[in-house]
Amino acid sequence: MLTTKIKNLFSFLLGKHNARNATIITTGLSLFSRVFGYARTLLIAYLFGATAFVDAYYVALGAVSFIPGILSSTIETAILPNMIQSNEDDARNLFGLIFRALAIFTVLLAAILLTFPEPYIRVFARTFDSTRIAYASGMVKWLLPLAISTLAIALFSAWANYKNCFAVPNTIMAFANILLIPILLILYTLIGDTALPAFQGLGFALLVLVMWYTLRDAPLQPKKPLPPELIRKVSGEVLLRILASGATFLYVLIDRYFASSLPTGNVAAISYANLLFAQPTGLTAAAFSIFFVRANERIALSEDSKELLFTTLFMAASYFLPMAILLSILSRPIIVILLGHGAFDTQAVALTYPCLAILALGLPVFIWNIFINKHAIAMGRLKIIAIWGYIGVCGNLFLDWLFVKPYGAPGLCAATIIMWHVSTICLMLFFCKETLWHLLKSLLPQILVITLWAIPLCYALQNMNILLSLAMGAGIGVVHFLLCEITGLFRFIPSKWRPVAITLLLINKLCTRNRAYK
Repeated sequence: MLTTKIKNLFSFLLGKHNARNATIITTGLSLFSRVFGYARTLLIAYLFGATAFVDAYYVALGAVSFIPGILSSTIETAILPNMIQSNEDDARNLFGLIFRALAIFTVLLAAILLTFPEPYIRVFARTFDSTRIAYASGMVKWLLPLAISTLAIALFSAWANYKNCFAVPNTIMAFANILLIPILLILYTLIGDTALPAFQGLGFALLVLVMWYTLRDAPLQPKKPLPPELIRKVSGEVLLRILASGATFLYVLIDRYFASSLPTGNVAAISYANLLFAQPTGLTAAAFSIFFVRANERIALSEDSKELLFTTLFMAASYFLPMAILLSILSRPIIVILLGHGAFDTQAVALTYPCLAILALGLPVFIWNIFINKHAIAMGRLKIIAIWGYIGVCGNLFLDWLFVKPYGAPGLCAATIIMWHVSTICLMLFFCKETLWHLLKSLLPQILVITLWAIPLCYALQNMNILLSLAMGAGIGVVHFLLCEITGLFRFIPSKWRPVAITLLLINKLCTRNRAYK
């Protein structure tokens, strides 16, 4: 029966998997979800365009999500390692204590934001005109459910990762974009523009309920007191991680602060570019979680984790460097095809594609930065991460101020990319200097191959129509991966993780599951 087949499918997806299978499953789900994620972004662009209302929405979204976002990051990077490195009873009680504390804190935060929405928004967009300030302030109450849901999802995801159920949060979140599209359409017909800040809160609240039901073994309160030494250790790491996570979110808020001084549409342009930039990185969500758990397990067992770090960084660069170059070169046709419809007119396209072209160049380093941070956190080096985070924020603040007037929104994107590179290289020199030099030497042949096709492609696309440009770019990408595998340039990637092996395994699993359900 159909219901039995569906139940068996979800039992398989929500069960325990090894690292490779979990990555493949969640990557497949992410690809499936990204199609609907693009549809959701296209729908937002089509209905709302790049207007003052959309500018206000993205600033309000960043402001309301600022504190919950910091806490969400803290859950994984400060709480999860201590759960992994503790016995099961202490891990359960620690999770229950954090859940109870965050529930109380969330109620207090919501009360403050609902009481003082306009002063809070002005902190993040002081140069906004009065119209956009009014828009953003009115959106706070609609965005609070999304911020609270994001925090709850982070908590349950941490529990799933602790239980080695890596596919659970990604399986549930893969259906977020499917759910959000009809919710947006229904709300748009009922409440008009207000649907933009309202639809995600409703959708993610439903997903929290599903995740809670799926992970109902998660303890929602502690059953007995924790050892004092564990409380002291966790408290110190939480404070350091909150500081470090704050630096990460300040990058985005600083960019939007300076963008708010630019003409209408620039905040929206940067935000749309970030949404498309995030699509490739979303495919690595499982890899980030699995790497972090494995790194903490190795640290707990006093094993050398340098080999794990090198292999992970080499694999990330091998996959994402060509993707970044193609995304940058093809930024204009990608924006035209994906977003250039309805209210998203030619002016919005012209504002957005230069931002995407610049942001795309930071994709490999952005991925590296995440892995380096997770490696350092697993080693307990939270203080260094926090210090370098704020050095990066100061550098980004200075470069934004320097670039905003002469270069506009693309200049703000360039400032962010420059500081990503500087921060990542400095962290690698501090934590793993030998790994950095080994990586650069090992990646040099791939960089030369990319240079050989990237420069001619830039010139070839100048007089080519959009569809042909995208087809040529996709073809070059496929040839690049095949060529690198055949010539041995992927030799540092484990054979089972190489493009051909993963593709064949994914096809085999899909065919096997399909035969099983027939």
